[in-house]
Amino acid sequence: MKTFLQDLAEHVQAHHKVLDKVTLVFPNRRAILYFRKHLTTLLQQPGFAPEMLTIEEFIARFSPYQVPDKLKLIKELHLVYSAVMREHNGAGEDKLQSFSDFYFWGEMLLRDFEEVDKYMVEASQLFVDLSNQKEIETIFEFLSEEQVNFLKEFWGNFDEHPSANKEQFLRIWRSLESVYTNFSEQLLNQGFAYQGLVHRKVAEAFMRNEESEVSDKVKERELIFAGFNALTLAEEKVLTHFVEHFNAKVFWDADTYYVNNNAQEAGTFFREYKKHGVLGKTFPDQFHAGIQEKITNKTTIQVIGAAQPIGQVKVMAQLLNENLQNGWKAEETLIVLPDEKMLLPVLNSIPEEAGKLNITMGFPLSSSPMYNFVELLFDLQLSLEVEAFHFRPVMALLQHPYLLAITNDQTNTFRKTLIKDNLVAIPVERLIDLPPICKQIFVEVDANNILTYFQQIIEAVGSNAAINDLDKEYAFHYYSFINRLQLIIEDNIIDQVNRKKELKSFQRLFAQLVRAERIPFAGEPLEGLQIMGVLETRNLDYKHVMILSLNEGSLPSGSSKGSYIPHNVRRAYGLPTAAHQDAMYAYLFYRAIQRAESVNLFYNTETDVLGQGEMSRYLQQLIFESGLTIQEQVLHNTIQPKPWQEILIHKNEEIIQQLIKLTMPQGKRMGLSPSALNAYIECQLRFYFRYVAGIKVADEIEEDLDNRVLGDFLHKVVERFYVRLQQKKKSTIVEAKDFEKYEVELLTIIDDVFREAYSLSNKREVVYKGQRLVVREIVKRFAERILELDKTYAPFHIEALEREGLVYTAQIDHAPHSINITGIIDRIDRKEDVVRIVDYKTGRDELTFNTIESLFDREGKRNKAAFQTLLYALLYTESLPEGNSVKVVPGLINRKNLFDRSFQFGLHMQKELVQNAQPLMPDFKNHLKGMLNELFDPAISFEQTKNLNNCNYCDYKSLCYRK
Repeated sequence: MKTFLQDLAEHVQAHHKVLDKVTLVFPNRRAILYFRKHLTTLLQQPGFAPEMLTIEEFIARFSPYQVPDKLKLIKELHLVYSAVMREHNGAGEDKLQSFSDFYFWGEMLLRDFEEVDKYMVEASQLFVDLSNQKEIETIFEFLSEEQVNFLKEFWGNFDEHPSANKEQFLRIWRSLESVYTNFSEQLLNQGFAYQGLVHRKVAEAFMRNEESEVSDKVKERELIFAGFNALTLAEEKVLTHFVEHFNAKVFWDADTYYVNNNAQEAGTFFREYKKHGVLGKTFPDQFHAGIQEKITNKTTIQVIGAAQPIGQVKVMAQLLNENLQNGWKAEETLIVLPDEKMLLPVLNSIPEEAGKLNITMGFPLSSSPMYNFVELLFDLQLSLEVEAFHFRPVMALLQHPYLLAITNDQTNTFRKTLIKDNLVAIPVERLIDLPPICKQIFVEVDANNILTYFQQIIEAVGSNAAINDLDKEYAFHYYSFINRLQLIIEDNIIDQVNRKKELKSFQRLFAQLVRAERIPFAGEPLEGLQIMGVLETRNLDYKHVMILSLNEGSLPSGSSKGSYIPHNVRRAYGLPTAAHQDAMYAYLFYRAIQRAESVNLFYNTETDVLGQGEMSRYLQQLIFESGLTIQEQVLHNTIQPKPWQEILIHKNEEIIQQLIKLTMPQGKRMGLSPSALNAYIECQLRFYFRYVAGIKVADEIEEDLDNRVLGDFLHKVVERFYVRLQQKKKSTIVEAKDFEKYEVELLTIIDDVFREAYSLSNKREVVYKGQRLVVREIVKRFAERILELDKTYAPFHIEALEREGLVYTAQIDHAPHSINITGIIDRIDRKEDVVRIVDYKTGRDELTFNTIESLFDREGKRNKAAFQTLLYALLYTESLPEGNSVKVVPGLINRKNLFDRSFQFGLHMQKELVQNAQPLMPDFKNHLKGMLNELFDPAISFEQTKNLNNCNYCDYKSLCYRK
């Protein structure tokens, strides 16, 4: 197989004896590397090489202007835009956009200016106010009626339906001519220009025949332009000038298949240039006919469809491995990735047999772990409220691989402590005792020092011995990027008054800039397996070509970059449109395969929910129009789901021993808890997973105001109120007068509970915002209502608060020893001969149950809150001396009944108030013992519940396939 650049090298070697008098101009630098290689192979003896330049380098020779970094250009554009807005629209400083907010619009604007100049459009005419219909009619006399109506409708709609974005768009549009003119002049006065402006100035100079300086630079040199396709108008003028006045040669890289076929969009530009008065004469009589040769020789092109991107990658890697073993050479093989997101999956799938790799695309900095790390730093600073960070970014940072490695897992230990304390807002002072790297991270940062903050942390991470070499490389590139950013963006870009809003805006800018950054892969470009993006394949030919992601949206790309210039206006002025892009990518597709001896093309068989992402039109053209021999193969994943099987856990000796441990006093645990027994009744398998197998649910901080969070606060507040009352009175008697002016005391207690819960300083006032404010108001309202009810019920005697240590001991047949059941009772109070067992609930638990038996019924709708409260009553009655005749009244105080003015404390059995639970206890104990006998019976396995309602909020439903 002879490549285009080999042909060119042979021509240069044969027709140009003095090579150092030759200048060759290529579309890109990669073509220069390969051409040099081919020319070196042909030369028999050492000598001077010809001069080789890219088109940008060649044009820049004739311009005195330097092209700055894009970021610097947009920064300058922002200054010009702001000045124009002040002058033309009377915008005050408060109405002007910050640089961060302007960047998106500025990038779009700069892109439009680039195209306006590269295609040499009359800017003053283009940038008139198109919303004025009369101006449209006079200025666009050459447009069709359809185009004029389109423009009227387009701009008319904008004015009829204003919005923030449309207003912003129109404001900029109406000032575009001034912005364009002032921006160009300002840059030129400073000795700078963007690339389009450089091209325009050079092309205009050539058109004016200002040749004296040009002649000196190309004097006695033989010029060759090679491998061009979709020229901008400025490039076309440059080539035309040198062909016409300096006898330059042009070598076109094309194939007769698409050049001579008007239906093929890939040949669009060549057919236009063939009609050109000057460039048309440079066309050869006959182009290369590689695709026709494939048709004639019945060369097979393999087209493979696979599900999802990863499916394509795995099939490609397998095919590559087989072919490398069968004789393919890695350096003669090209993998083309239209979708850059495929790079990492491809790199992870390439077989070792491939050896060296040459990757032209560069690794996206935004795909590195460092990007995620910096995003978390942004989120951390954005979450800061009243000297406290929101838990989400804190928790994410504490478990980030960088901090885990540097702190030797200390951050993970601290993270578990925060989960235990359920801190939604984590005070800065709570984080000061962490390792040094954390002290750098968890601090409040002045918004204008955010880049310095990033630099210091990235430097600390990148220089730490615990970080691997690859992550150090990421840190180096991130540090360099931020350093470059600091040189361009001045201080005080963020308004401290609107810190969060401005910081969020800057975060968007930062993310946008990072996405454009690439980490170059080190390697020898002429060796090894070649992995390239579509644009990098220009002028290069390989024996074996594999192209992935041949779907609409990838090739051709479905995403068009934004523009201020509508499609029809672009068409009218000769600016590139979507059709232009499609024709360019069609050419790159066909030229990638035109000389290849083997071609493998891959596409994703799965379209998205809107039907987008179907097979690429270029692939469909090959299959249905080309006449090529296509071998199609669609790969499917065969999925055969296994039939559902009920899960049964049989009780072996090990399980029995674990059950015995659960029911014996051990550490703080005195025996089985009401929660454990409720779990067993609802689902034996859930009980097994949690209490026997010890499968822990991943602890998380609960951000939502669930019953557990509210209940915990309420318990502590009410308990502390009565503890302080007892300490103050030195008595457990509660009287109505004790509730006079209790509000101040209650608020103080709530503050104290919040300080403990959120680890706040005792020296500072508690600031209530967000969740804290909501929790405080709910807890305050609940506590006030409880105290109002208690005031009405007074006088009474507090027997216990948060009572622990009460135990019920049961003897059962299948257990070798007695079984202990215990629990913590929220409150026990006594009034005369009535003892109340009070259970505070913040949910909407029912107070009614049908029978004692119903509380143990797995299949029916049971009242587990009533079961738990009666179990507390059992614990209390078991502690009473024999013959005691007190009335034990168990009951719930919850949000459903708390604010009911007709509320009467106690449970209801069959709608009758339970005024004494003691007569119910024998029946309750019998059912309880029966359940415990079942629990310890080796013949009865742990099984899944039949009541699927019990699965709705179960933490283990994914383990038993009941999602």
